[in-house]
Amino acid sequence: MNTQRIETDVLVIGGGLGGCMAAMAAARRGARVTVMEKSHVDRSGAAGSGNDHFWHWNPEIHPGRGWTVEKMVRDISWDGPYGALSGGAIDQQLTEVVASESYARVKDLESIGVNFRFDKIYPWNLQYEAHPGENRFRIIPQFQSEWDTLNYEGRDIKPKLAAELRRLGATILNRYMATRILCHVGAASGAVGVNQRTGDAVVVVAPSVVLASGMDLSRLYRSPSGDWFNSQRPPMITGDGEAMALRAGAEVFIRPPWRTRSIGLQHFKGLYRSSGAATTSYPAGRIVNAEGDTIIEHPASREPMRVRREALERSVAEGKTPIYLDMTRAPEEEIAYAEWSYGHEGLCWVMLEAMRDLGVDFRKDRLELEVEETGRLMGGRLGVWISPETETSLPGLYAASPVQPAGEVSAPIPVVLGYRAGDRAAANAEGKTPSVDEAEIEAELHRIAAPLECTEGSDWREMNIALNDATEDLKRLFCGFNPPPAKDAVGKQGLQTVRERLATLRKTPIVAADPHELIRALEVLNLIEVADTITEAALDPRVTEPEAWFLGKRSSGATVFRSTPITYKYPKEVG
Repeated sequence: MNTQRIETDVLVIGGGLGGCMAAMAAARRGARVTVMEKSHVDRSGAAGSGNDHFWHWNPEIHPGRGWTVEKMVRDISWDGPYGALSGGAIDQQLTEVVASESYARVKDLESIGVNFRFDKIYPWNLQYEAHPGENRFRIIPQFQSEWDTLNYEGRDIKPKLAAELRRLGATILNRYMATRILCHVGAASGAVGVNQRTGDAVVVVAPSVVLASGMDLSRLYRSPSGDWFNSQRPPMITGDGEAMALRAGAEVFIRPPWRTRSIGLQHFKGLYRSSGAATTSYPAGRIVNAEGDTIIEHPASREPMRVRREALERSVAEGKTPIYLDMTRAPEEEIAYAEWSYGHEGLCWVMLEAMRDLGVDFRKDRLELEVEETGRLMGGRLGVWISPETETSLPGLYAASPVQPAGEVSAPIPVVLGYRAGDRAAANAEGKTPSVDEAEIEAELHRIAAPLECTEGSDWREMNIALNDATEDLKRLFCGFNPPPAKDAVGKQGLQTVRERLATLRKTPIVAADPHELIRALEVLNLIEVADTITEAALDPRVTEPEAWFLGKRSSGATVFRSTPITYKYPKEVG
């Protein structure tokens, strides 16, 4: 295994929206920046194929409408459609940062050629005062109670960000998977990575590291589609950052599995790489049942049942299914607007091309939606715990994604937190020359090369199937009909058995025939580590305490957990 060594000021792990914004901020501050991206920065991450909507707080528009940052934070935490689901499990300080800085980040994106303003807005956009001849934002309703979501031309947001990083002189390591955050004298000092095409390794030495590896744990649980790689989120976001943070001793936020309380409508039938029932269909799209009755007039939210859940559940209970997205009764201008939005939203523009090939048209065809029944078992999650300054508990390590909840997981969060993390990381790096532990590097190089050298064992597919079997049992045991496992002896024993199965998997040799399979193998090993931590947390009775964060940290080979009350800058108003 050939090994390259690079010295830099700021290392950014992950080249999605958050990672690109972090690298941009650090480079603008004058830092030498290196980006390590498992895929390719031009099209990586959840926004790799585009994004058409971006909620924001606009100081030039919203104060005049009585929509303050405080009201936005309260709405996301308590009062609005999203707040009703979150139940206050939101970091209000981070949410306030995202709201307050979102407009500045929109301006940053505009500066690199991302178009947010148009010479024409429509009756279904927010009507607001502007200077004569000034292009205006197309603002629509989405997650919050106020109209604050921008429709914009974001199909090529990632190529434009990548071009800006190259212009700023950032070093970009495409196709490199980060495998370990290096630590020395109690601080982050860089990372080790491996190339998924050649199998070569890289050691990046840096006094500041930004973790921006994505918010998903793809392949940790069985995909609803039955295919690991047919999912709405990128299937290669596989808990790498979470596992590295655990191994580095950074404190993490843990949420155990849960059971849904409402029916979901997110995907077109059989097409999980889509979000047809989302903001993108606004304003033409309506949700109708099999008899053509309108259930939801305008699905201007990711999960429209937040607004009209009872009508949807009644139609399902009465057997008035399938459920459809219907634009057939909308005016041509509204359909054309929805198609423009689909043309920029990730994966949806590909769906438009498929529709054209099949002769399917929104003007004449209703599209069936996947009905996700209430009471579905959802997997737990884990993210890095950060301060409002994006600092983790490990000095020198900053994070933008994965982190604790700061509102609905969508573009503004990684964009804002990524930029802030890069700026803070660059400031931290000034005047510092990091040192590394050579023994730690050698041990990691040996660990990542082991699957290529192994001749007998399981391949990544077999390991992933066994992992999914264990995590599905984790969900059933924790969210079953019995009380939480800490009060149920059978459930507690079952979770301990899941941990034993995961321990066996970690000891099982894993083989890889080539660098591509090596990456898949290392991903599965990361997922096993994350699954074990979530399962261990599920055994702690404090994990279900209301209005509290449940945190964990690896120390001396063991995980130490603690529960801490959620601090509300804006408590829920009584009455």
